[in-house]
Amino acid sequence: MLDLRIPSYEIQHGNNLDLIRSLPDNSIDSIVTDPPYEIAFMGRGWDNSGQAYNEELWRECLRVLKPGGHLIAFGATRTIHRTTSAIEDAGFEIRDMINWLYFSGFPKSHNVSKAIDKYFGAEREVIGKHKQPAHNKAGGCILNLSVNGMPKNVFITAPSTDEAKKWAGWGSALKPSYEPAVLARKPIQESNIARQVLATGTGAINIDECRFGYGDPCWVGPQEERKQMKPIKNPNHQHKNTAKNATMQKNTSEYMIDNWSPLGRWPANIYQCPKASRREREQGLEHLKAQTKRSKMNLANGTGERFDGQQSPELANFHPTVKPLKLMRWLCRLVTPKGGRVLDPFSGSGTTLAAAILEGFDCLGMELTSDYIPIIEGRCKWAIDEYQRENAQLSFSDWLEG
Repeated sequence: MLDLRIPSYEIQHGNNLDLIRSLPDNSIDSIVTDPPYEIAFMGRGWDNSGQAYNEELWRECLRVLKPGGHLIAFGATRTIHRTTSAIEDAGFEIRDMINWLYFSGFPKSHNVSKAIDKYFGAEREVIGKHKQPAHNKAGGCILNLSVNGMPKNVFITAPSTDEAKKWAGWGSALKPSYEPAVLARKPIQESNIARQVLATGTGAINIDECRFGYGDPCWVGPQEERKQMKPIKNPNHQHKNTAKNATMQKNTSEYMIDNWSPLGRWPANIYQCPKASRREREQGLEHLKAQTKRSKMNLANGTGERFDGQQSPELANFHPTVKPLKLMRWLCRLVTPKGGRVLDPFSGSGTTLAAAILEGFDCLGMELTSDYIPIIEGRCKWAIDEYQRENAQLSFSDWLEG
């Protein structure tokens, strides 16, 4: 029978720097967090406060971590370097950079050729119409946005001026497809990793239970290589804390091509999964009153109207940047020892806490915005119920097999 110890969670409301200062030294096993990206996302002040660059905050995180304890902190592609520098200056060892791949980012590139024609006041010739233009979730086309609404037709135009022809096909930005996170470690105090792990349970990362094999959604390798692979079952390679044993065993089978060790055999510093669905965001929040979510398509004047004329959805979880549970579960499992405690100083809507609970870890979350506290509480209670349900099924399966 599996250990059905119920993970504990604690939610603290207030300034995270003040709250962390009240924690004892060496009392936390891991820190997994999603701090502000400092890019003024959707014009929000909280995402332009400099908190992610606050060396004093990361120094307090270092203090409360056990020696060898790991920190994972997300950031934007264009600002993660500053967050990483602050973490390193606080005393952490930078170990790696983790990349969450999602491939569904909103294109933000500016068509340089069109901009040049507009600059010269030249009208471009319409030479066709997009048969299948990209659409957003509300059904509106994401191309050629205008204040008056989403266009029914998206036209293909040809450069008019010689200058525009020269720069045809050039843009100003790449399409977002991933978000990075820095992996850092508090320096060990013992003479080597083995001694540190035996002394505090921290210092290493959980390789075996964080593998992903071919057939798993994480795999993005060449098709021709997949055809040559033969599955090799690894009895030590099984995911705990999930009721879908058969599926997980299939997805986590190891493969080899001759003597080459492919991506699926070891946890890599990339992880691929889609963004959090609406259903996932709302789990455990049925008791809360839904609010209209400000869309990314909102006008800059703050009226709440949308370019496409659609009604903004009403959600109980109205946090604008919710990470997927699958991703945060993997990260918590990667750096947290069995029975460990996870700290998230930037809890947001509580995804890290819910993920930690689902993995069987105790957790402590800190959040400054009072409106998010009921959301965190609801998601944590849902995670507790889900953890009990999953482990009850596993215990029953073990009983049948025994």
